[in-house]
Amino acid sequence: MVVGASAQDCKCENMKWASCTGPPCQCTIPLTRDVDQPIDCSKLVPKCFLMKVEMLRRSKGQDTRTVGKPEEGFVDNDGIYDPECESDGKFKAKQCNNTEECWCVNSAGVRRTEKEGPNINCDKLVETFWIRLILEHSSPPSWLCC
Repeated sequence: MVVGASAQDCKCENMKWASCTGPPCQCTIPLTRDVDQPIDCSKLVPKCFLMKVEMLRRSKGQDTRTVGKPEEGFVDNDGIYDPECESDGKFKAKQCNNTEECWCVNSAGVRRTEKEGPNINCDKLVETFWIRLILEHSSPPSWLCC
């Protein structure tokens, strides 16, 4: 880590698990025990890369975020899986769980087929365009009340 004021400026606001060095500031995230992926901290990190980092941290007994099941996703007892990512951070259309069990996912990484053998045909990644957001209001400040 760089010592001094420049080290304080070199951090990744969008990814708390990034390691940054500089100047010039360069940040990476660990995708596997042997692979660090350079990231652009001015952008959000692709979800596939986030899941890879999460799985690596979980395998090391480190903290991870808590996740829920997407409402439209398949009910699955596997929990979060260690995805295969393209070099740009997109999910590969076909995912497998280190066994003979494979399935197709959409661009959000959500399983869209039943699990089958390794010969399952996932020609291309199906793009997901609809995102459901749930917004909740917090309590109003006391100076606004009454």
